[in-house]
Formats: sequence, structure tokens, C-alpha cells
Amino acid sequence: MSKGKQLYYTIENGVMTITIDNIEMKNGLNWIGINQFADAYEVLNSDDSIKVAVIRGSKGYFFCGGRVDPNCPGENEKYADAIQRYMKACDMNKKPIIAAVNGTCYKAGLGTVAQADIAIAQRGVMFGLPEIRMGGIPMMIMVELMDYLPKKFAMEAYLSGWDFPAEDAYRIGLVNKVVDESEFEETVQKYVDVFLNTNPELIRLTRKAFNLLSSLDDPEERQKAGMKMLREEVLPVMTTIKQQYNP
Repeated sequence: MSKGKQLYYTIENGVMTITIDNIEMKNGLNWIGINQFADAYEVLNSDDSIKVAVIRGSKGYFFCGGRVDPNCPGENEKYADAIQRYMKACDMNKKPIIAAVNGTCYKAGLGTVAQADIAIAQRGVMFGLPEIRMGGIPMMIMVELMDYLPKKFAMEAYLSGWDFPAEDAYRIGLVNKVVDESEFEETVQKYVDVFLNTNPELIRLTRKAFNLLSSLDDPEERQKAGMKMLREEVLPVMTTIKQQYNP
């Protein structure tokens, strides 16, 4: 299994681009690659110059999940530790994420898409959860996707392992747009520009407000939490920011 670089990132003009590039595993990542993913997120969290991150794949694949060699002593534990570190780094992230789905997206790749703030898929790209056909169960990805896939759609995807097209991912709300290859980079840049041209504190608070309110089921609790955040965080910040435009 691949032991070298499986993932790269660059930082330029406020944009971090994370590229999964491990064609040997069809852009799957073993514990080494998952740790490299965690490295990227830790830099994203600590570097204030970064305003937005774009995650993309290479050579016809986006991200096709984890890879574990059961015959390699100690690898299961290393993989679990890497996943835990990666998930902790993801949970700490306060920057917007764009998933630029430019190739086949399997397994944990769907979790990456679901957790992104914005996801654009290239027409012709296929999504899938093939674990059951590979002798496994999509345990942790099921945890990540529980709030994103309608029950009937989810059960078909989990139990059949069948691929589904980008258009279906759009229909269920997993991606924002499906565009032709000729429009793909332009569309990704359109969303990048939104984050570069909007006050980052307003972006941060909007994301925080959504995550807070979406975690509460009771309308009264939502109202209470919303009012508290409005008084303590939103209004004080609004008084310090000049209005940029009036639509």
C-alpha cells in the first residue's frame, strides 16, 4: 500500500486547495493519507490568512474512502487513531469548505461532500457506498450521512452498493450544483469569490448560527439560543463592520 504523499495542499491568495492524489488506491487513503488530511485541516485551523478551503481529487477520482490492510500488524489501530485525529481537526474547523467533486466519489468521500458548506459536482461523476459488496459495513460514514440522506435513498445505497449519478446527489440535496466539465472550474471559483469577498467574521458567525440552530429540534430552544447568540455575538460584531453593499 502507498506509503508516500497521498494528499497535497497549497495556500494562495487566501485559498487553501487540498488535492487527494493517490491513484494507486483510486484516491483512497490509508492511515498515512488520513493523517495527511488531518495535517491539512490543522493548518487550515491555525492559519488566519486562509479564508476558504477547496477539496478536490485527481485523475478521475475525488475521494474514495479509507483503506486498511488487515494483514498488516497494527494497521487497524493506526487507521482508527488517524480517523480520530482527522475528525477532531474537522470538528475544530471554523473556515468554509468547498467540495469540488471532479471525479468518482465513494465511501468516506460522501462524508466529505456532506460536511462541506458548498459542493459542486462535475456532470458524469458517480457516487456510491459499495462497502457491503466489499464484505464490510459503512459504519462511520453512516454516522456522518445520517442527517443528509433520506431513509429510502440511504437504505438502497447502503444495502445494494449501487452507484448513483451526480444528478441524484443534487436531487437529495447532497450537492449544490451539477455542471458540465467546461463550466466546472468557473463555478468553483464563483463560490470561492463569495468567501473571499465577504467579511470573514460574518461568514464565521453565519456558519456557527446554522450549526447551532440545526442541532436543536425544539422551536422554543432554537428561539432561545438564537436570541442569546444575537445579543451576545451577532449585534456586537455588526456594529463594528461597515455595510459593504445594499442588494
